[in-house]
Amino acid sequence: MAKKIFVSTTDDLPPHIHKPEVHWQRAQGYLTMEMYEDAKKELRALPRREPWEKRAKVFFLSIHQELESWEDAQKSARGLRYEFPEEVDWWIADAYATRRCESITEARSILLEGLALHYDDGLIRFNLACYACVLKSPGECLDFLKEAVRRDEKFKLMALEDEDLLEVREALLKLGWGKALV
Repeated sequence: MAKKIFVSTTDDLPPHIHKPEVHWQRAQGYLTMEMYEDAKKELRALPRREPWEKRAKVFFLSIHQELESWEDAQKSARGLRYEFPEEVDWWIADAYATRRCESITEARSILLEGLALHYDDGLIRFNLACYACVLKSPGECLDFLKEAVRRDEKFKLMALEDEDLLEVREALLKLGWGKALV
């Protein structure tokens, strides 16, 4: 069976095709050196079969996020979300990119849909709290934050440091959230 690659032209590939592990290591090295186009070329040389296909998709998403290329990040994250809806990371990545390239309202809709599948996830709730605060719904924000903290105490510190939650910071301090952090 012939290997399938992500593109149809050799200009988008490295000069030599090697084992997938070699291209993977090279892509990681290029990313570390912030040589994004070279990293993408190495990723395109990976076979379109598992485990390489998903790894490449996740890696492309990381590059788009690093470059703050939000439309590309949204496209990558959305594809991962549709393909792997059981993985909460892709719901959050899609919402994060959508907030930056479309609107916070659209991002909120994505996370509300994700919450139905990932009801016990604290990070979705934390992000929904951020969106509620930015959308001037402090009561909803505090409700989501309390639910996130019930799932993991780490969200107390995150809430006190997040700029989106500035409007409710005083309320959080009144709840005693800052005492454990001193």
